[in-house]
Amino acid sequence: MASREEKQTDIIKAAIRVFSEYGFDGAKMEYIAKEAGIGKGTIYEYFESKERLFEEILKFSIQEFRIGLKENMEQGETIEERLRNCSRYNFEFLNSHMDIVQIVMQVNTLSKEIRGQLFAEHMAILKQYTEMVQAAKLNGEIRADLDEELATYCIVGTLDLFSKKRVLMDHRPQDEVDHHAIVDVVLKGLQ
Repeated sequence: MASREEKQTDIIKAAIRVFSEYGFDGAKMEYIAKEAGIGKGTIYEYFESKERLFEEILKFSIQEFRIGLKENMEQGETIEERLRNCSRYNFEFLNSHMDIVQIVMQVNTLSKEIRGQLFAEHMAILKQYTEMVQAAKLNGEIRADLDEELATYCIVGTLDLFSKKRVLMDHRPQDEVDHHAIVDVVLKGLQ
């Protein structure tokens, strides 16, 4: 028998599929229950409303992103390899979660609690990038006088915005993205 946490995760995964197919407004709790193979009432034992369930999807997704990003960072030995891995992961994650991203852009109301939790996850992601920059400074891969916070925001901003534009607006396939060029601009700058 599945634990409470496993059942909650199953409901979240089913809800992701339903929200992706029907959008936020079109998704009904009964559709989610059917997709999860449970009764509608069971969902309400875990989530008080569709809005709360959607917020949990956001929390689940950003945690999944943070964990995957860390794993991809750890696979590289140099800052260049780590950045390339992060660039690829950004594109892959965005591609595989595009439906949820588009739904997020339509939903305007998030509770104060979930905004705080999402902010904390974003800060944890920034910390991972900052630690990567710090390690690269210690290893002599980047300038010792580099402002770590500024470098972190330059990296995150470049990878995040570029991947969003290519995936959401240009609809380019993953194999058409030159991750070496992205990392080259980040590491060598514009001159």
